[in-house]
Amino acid sequence: MSAQSRFTRRQALKLMGVGTFSAYLAACAAPAGQSDMADSGDSDMPSGEKKAISISHIGGGSVEASEKSQRMMLLRANFPDIEFENRWVSYAAYLDKIPVQIASGDLADLQFCNAFNDIPLMMENQILIETGPLLEQYGQNILAVTPEGAWASTVYDGMQYAVTHNIYDLNIWCSQYRGDWLESLGLGIPETIDEYGEVLRAFTNSDPDGNGQDDTYGRLLYNSVRFDDDFFHAFGVAVGHHLNGFWRQRDGQLALDWVQPGMKDALAWMSSVWADGGFHPDSISIPLGQKDNAFRGGIAGNVYTAWSAVDFAQDQIRTVAPEATVVAGPAPEGPGGRGYTGEGWPWCFVIPTTAEYPDDCVRVIDWFFTPEIASQIICEGVLGVTNKGLNENGWCVEYTPEEKKAMGDEWSQKQNEVQDINVFWGLWLTIGTLGGVQPFPTFPADMKKHFEDMLAAKYSEESLAAQVISQEYLKITEKPRPVAADKEHWPGLQTRFGEFISQAVAGTIDLDQGWSEWLDFFEKNGGPLLTQQVNEI
Repeated sequence: MSAQSRFTRRQALKLMGVGTFSAYLAACAAPAGQSDMADSGDSDMPSGEKKAISISHIGGGSVEASEKSQRMMLLRANFPDIEFENRWVSYAAYLDKIPVQIASGDLADLQFCNAFNDIPLMMENQILIETGPLLEQYGQNILAVTPEGAWASTVYDGMQYAVTHNIYDLNIWCSQYRGDWLESLGLGIPETIDEYGEVLRAFTNSDPDGNGQDDTYGRLLYNSVRFDDDFFHAFGVAVGHHLNGFWRQRDGQLALDWVQPGMKDALAWMSSVWADGGFHPDSISIPLGQKDNAFRGGIAGNVYTAWSAVDFAQDQIRTVAPEATVVAGPAPEGPGGRGYTGEGWPWCFVIPTTAEYPDDCVRVIDWFFTPEIASQIICEGVLGVTNKGLNENGWCVEYTPEEKKAMGDEWSQKQNEVQDINVFWGLWLTIGTLGGVQPFPTFPADMKKHFEDMLAAKYSEESLAAQVISQEYLKITEKPRPVAADKEHWPGLQTRFGEFISQAVAGTIDLDQGWSEWLDFFEKNGGPLLTQQVNEI
């Protein structure tokens, strides 16, 4: 890849104002037992000197907050022979920064990234090492808990390039509404895309909170229209979360949704809602990770987010609107059907060719997946503050919804106390907090039951109803893994498409002209080759 092409991608990403994903809660604990890594027998470090390993991740609201997290403190305490460099990156800055890192080759030894967006560019620049043999030798705990299908997106030329993939469930998305706003306006939960549009317009223009002020909106989009697939599936297409792409069968072959006529129709519908004020005006420019804030702050009446976020969202909204209710609804039906996009396993860590200690990098991640450590960090919240801490067995314990409710204002104070840590658990790993999926299959029976019981008591009836809706309308892209053309052509196609759809929704480009130019770009920049290779898998 030429220097000019790298610079163009960097410029385009900056213009798009991109970042990454939503927020979860973190932890802060006592160290576990001494790691046996120093006894592995392959260290040639002089006595008293430490190996240096850098970790790039998006956990915590700052480097300082990340350092206070349970995960980071456990890591440092258990590997005294390693000097860890904490390369924290803010959620909002991630997608702007990583192409620069790739172009310069300045990746961390353990580099957090998106398998669909970032690894094709890394592979084109030839800066990653193969990890398959390392996982077989040093990653047995990782392999034991990771679904086999998770690895497919990081296989190139028959070789594996990821150290680990997210093992938590990301097929969790659904539309949620302010139930009290719908009731005040005499509206039901929308079933069709036209009804959806009317609800969004009413939330903006009809004073749903009854305060006489022009201070509400239908929805805050998720930056550059990268996530809002509940709208798109109504037209038989999808963007795919984080512009990951969405492929489905058409006329006997797999085709990318981005070039189908329904995509243009979906953008036209969204543009009309935008023109009528149904979307918050900051939707295109707001940093990623902040779209839920408008919903939770009582400003927007609709959000497309995880079913597991219902209880948290309602608690947050009630700090400004005590009678607020949150309800989930079905995917809106349109001429192309309906659906919510599942993400699969996009998030991973890779090791660049510049890493001095790749064996140790794999051991470090594998250590987090051991039952002893996972049972301390899998709980939602900061240890001893927004969860109960560790029990007599050394397993973490969460508060139940009833216990949180009983604390009242004290619970809100606890959350505020540690809010800077409560972003991707303080140190982002590929282990999620308890929820959505069962505990690790490697947990001993008593440990597993402890977390299964906790999970059973974790969610309200409203959340569980949202889970059912999320799964009922779930759709998954049919492209199974990367192809050779992804390395050269996907980053450019992705950047150009993201730019086009943002302009189309905001009405800053003529839709017919923009659509024609996008199709021409796709044809001339690897689109047909990509399609051919996907169908040859």
